[in-house]
Order: sequence, then C-alpha cells, then structure tokens
Amino acid sequence: MPKSKAIHQRSWLKKQHNPLFFCLVVDLAIGISTSCCMNYNQGWQKSGNVLRGMYEALEAHHEQIPSIKINANQSTIPEKMMKPHQAVDLSWRGSFLVALLIRMPSISMQLSTCTTSSANTITNKRIGVIGGGASGMFAAVAAADNLRRKNIDNVEVVVLESGRKTLTKVAISGGGRCNVLHDVSKPVVDILGGYPRGSKELRGLMTKRFSPQDAEEWFTSRGVQLKTEPDGRMFPITDDSHTIIDAIENAAYQSGVGVHMLQRVDSVQQLEDGKFYVQVKGEDGPKCFDAIILATGSAKIGMKLAEGLGHTIVKPVPSLFTFNTKHQIQEGGVFHGLAGLSVQSARITFKVSSPGKKKKKAIVQEGPLLITHHGISGPATLRLSAFAARELYDVKYHCSVMVHWAPEVGNVDDIEAALWSMRNSSPKRMVSSSCPLLSEDGSSVIPRRLWSSFVVKSGIEKEKWCEAPKKKVRALARCVGEFEVDVTGKGVFKEEFVTAGGISLKEMDMKRMESKKSSGLFCCGELLNVDGITGGYNFLNCWSTGYVSGNGAADYVTSSSKSEEA
Repeated sequence: MPKSKAIHQRSWLKKQHNPLFFCLVVDLAIGISTSCCMNYNQGWQKSGNVLRGMYEALEAHHEQIPSIKINANQSTIPEKMMKPHQAVDLSWRGSFLVALLIRMPSISMQLSTCTTSSANTITNKRIGVIGGGASGMFAAVAAADNLRRKNIDNVEVVVLESGRKTLTKVAISGGGRCNVLHDVSKPVVDILGGYPRGSKELRGLMTKRFSPQDAEEWFTSRGVQLKTEPDGRMFPITDDSHTIIDAIENAAYQSGVGVHMLQRVDSVQQLEDGKFYVQVKGEDGPKCFDAIILATGSAKIGMKLAEGLGHTIVKPVPSLFTFNTKHQIQEGGVFHGLAGLSVQSARITFKVSSPGKKKKKAIVQEGPLLITHHGISGPATLRLSAFAARELYDVKYHCSVMVHWAPEVGNVDDIEAALWSMRNSSPKRMVSSSCPLLSEDGSSVIPRRLWSSFVVKSGIEKEKWCEAPKKKVRALARCVGEFEVDVTGKGVFKEEFVTAGGISLKEMDMKRMESKKSSGLFCCGELLNVDGITGGYNFLNCWSTGYVSGNGAADYVTSSSKSEEA
C-alpha cells in the first residue's frame, strides 16, 4: 500500500476517536430510524437496531486494521515493534459512549416529536392466541400475514401454549402421517356432509372465505406436496406429520408470531376499556391484549374461559370411538377369535326413542366394518359414533345396534330366498363351506370365518343345503341381514379424541369467527360446537375457522386503532 494511503487511513481513524465524530454517527442512526418509525417505542427499537449495526461494523473494521502492518516497503512488522502512531488505538468505544450520552436527550425528543406527528400513527396493539394447536397456530399465522399485507408492523401476535410443544395433535394424527385434509376435489356440499354438527354454519365460511381448495393451496404454496388416497383422506407425500408441523411453524416464524410455551392460562377478563387481561399460572400480573383468539380445542379450560366471557357451552360428549361388545367377543360369542376380520360394505343402525313419538329414530351409517379384540370398529362404526354421539351418551354406551353384513344383497327376505335356492343349485354342498352370497366381482360378501360362525349360531354347521330346515335357513339369513350387537361400552380410536359440543354457534359471527357476546373475542377449532367424522374433516375445520378468526382479529385491532385516532 502506498505511504500516502496509509497516512490517510490513520488520519481517518483519529477522526473516529473524536466524540464529535460519533455524534454525527448517532444523528445519522436516528435520522434513518425516525424516517420510517410509526410510534415512540418502535422508534427506540429501530434506533437501537441501527446503532447496534453501526457499532458492530466499527468493531469489525477496527479488528481488521491491526492485521495490516503498513510501511513503505509493504512488509509485515510485529505490532510490538510498531511506532505509537502506527498502532491502532481502540479508544473509539469510549468516544462512542460519550456521543450516546451527549445525544440521549435530543434522541428522546426527536423520537417523541416524529412519532406523534404522523397522521397514520397506530399505537402498539397485541393479539393473544390461547392455544398452540392446529387452529391456534393457523389463526396466529393468518393474523400476522394480514398485518404484514397492510404494512402494519407494530401489532404483536402472541401464542400462549400450556405445553412444551405446539401442534401435538397434528403429530399423532393418522398414525403419525397427519390426515391434513379430505379430498378437496369433492363439492363443498359433499364435504359438509362429514360434519354431524356445524355443517350448516360452515357452509358460507367454506364457500366464501376459506375453502378446502384454499387450505390445499396454503400448504402447497409452502412446499408441502399432498396426495389423496382412495377413501378421500389427504396426506403429505412424505407420510410424516412433521412435514405439516414444519410448514406451520416456519410460517409462524417468518410472519413474526411470538410463541410462548408453558403458559397455562387460568383466567381471561375483559374490562371496560375493552382490553383483555390474561392471567397465566405462576405469574404475578396479567398480560394485556387488544384481541383474543380462543383456540384451546376440547380442553376444559377453554370451555371455562369462554363461559366466563359470556358464552353458552353445549355440553361436550365423546365422538369418534369404537364399540365394546363383550358378549360377542367372549368364548362362545360370534366374534370370538375373529379379531382383525373386516367386511368391506356393512350397514350399522342405531334406533333411539324420540320424545312424543312412538316410532324410533334410526341413525344409519354404511362402510367398512372391522372386528377387534374388544368389539367392532372401522369407518361405519366411527361414523355412527359421531352422528349418534349424544344419543349414545344418553344411554351410557349400553345399547343394541343392528348390523347388515351384505346390504347390497337386499333385506332378510331377499337373503333367505337366495340361500333357499341353494337346495336346488347345490343340494349336496355343506352349508358351512362358504357363503353363497356373491358380490359383483364374484367373491363371497361374508368372509369364510365369519360365515362359519353364523352357521354355528344358526345350528346347521353339519347339514348340507338339501338337509337344512327352513327355520334355520331363516335364522342364518337374519344373522347376515339383521345381526344384533350388544354394545357394552365405548373404546378409543387410536390416539385421536374428538368431542361433540363446545361454544354454541348461535353466539358466533361466522363471517369473522367473532363472539356476539364479547367484542374482540374470536374462537376457532374444536372449541366450537363443530365436529367431523374421521378422514380429515376435523383438521379442515381447524384450518378454515382458524384462518377466518385470525383475519378477523387483525381487522378488529387495526380498525379499532383507527377509530381511537379519529
């Protein structure tokens, strides 16, 4: 390096050591910050960021200078052999501090002046999301994205999660694969048929505000590739629930959502100023929020908080469960030793008495049915448990259900006629050999082991068709078409647990998912009196109501801020 250039560099460094030089640096930082700040606190934050950046740049610059031992011959000289004017003086830090102290009063005045003079000032606001599950995290991202689209960066979105992790139910859904949606190619009206409660109220929301197709696009736009299985269930192609978890958590991070763990909320109060005061267990004072999104799922605390804010709670009862049938599975019972056997198309009927009516109401579902070690399961059973959730609860899960194992064949009379015809077509064939009732593809509609069990129950396990009494053939036909199952209790469907009940939808503005009882309160997910059958319906409810409630909360906070200014 030429000598003149080295001298120039040392002269520049000496100027840096002068506090007056650093005053100019501080003034530059404040000028940059206040040109784009919207309020006093934000101005301080932006100024701090700029000053910190300048400080780090100066420090990095000074750290580099000692390694350049400059002399006229461009050779390296040990620092201890350098003359005093050649060594780098690090007293610039002291000068920087003096400049800050000198400029502190003017910084405060400048920030106060510039931030109060803005015509578009919006004071700091906070949106609190209670619950870090599927609907809560989705709502938080929706709120933050809404604010970002409006170029509003002084409204904070905070998630308060009671556990150590977010999205825990997503992690176990679908056996760890996460059944994120149901076939979005279906008409919305068909998808709504998967909701025993809430289908009517969700219609407008899913057709006008956040449709199943919108939910699919949300995930695919964030790099999640989805696949649809024959039964309509949709999964990430990775077959890993963490693909969904990562997409949501990354979206929350990128949108600036604050997620706080181990925040067990004990109470929420809305005072006359319209703000919400949230008391977290173990903390001295409450947290203050301008809007609250309740997304606690089926947890009791969520119902308690909603009730405390004026809402009516429809009593929660279990939904989506299997049936225990101890009489049929015990030794000598029809299902004994048949665990794991399934029938692809069965019809299951539960009849209940209706007040003031002689004829019982029949709740009917069709689909695959599975025999388990404890009773019966499968899609048909689970759907019946959902659509008859409250009726089954009322009888304490002790009742009788009727199973038709071959509905495509017809009623009992049709089945009896088909069986009786075997006397002519196959008179020497043993009744117990196989079921003669065939499906369209030519296979028996009843699996061999189940058929054998029906034959034993009918008392004709040793007869040929030509020897079978008509009375016993009739009994066999009834086993196929009207098999009575004694339900002795309910089981659990894998690790998943869904409830029927929650906040009454009559008290919600479904266009914004805002409470009609408490302005500024928004609710979403399974906390509402909405529940779906298995197959991705419950997550779709979480995404849709979460998205709408998040946008509703963001709109509420920004509109209320403008109203206060006016």
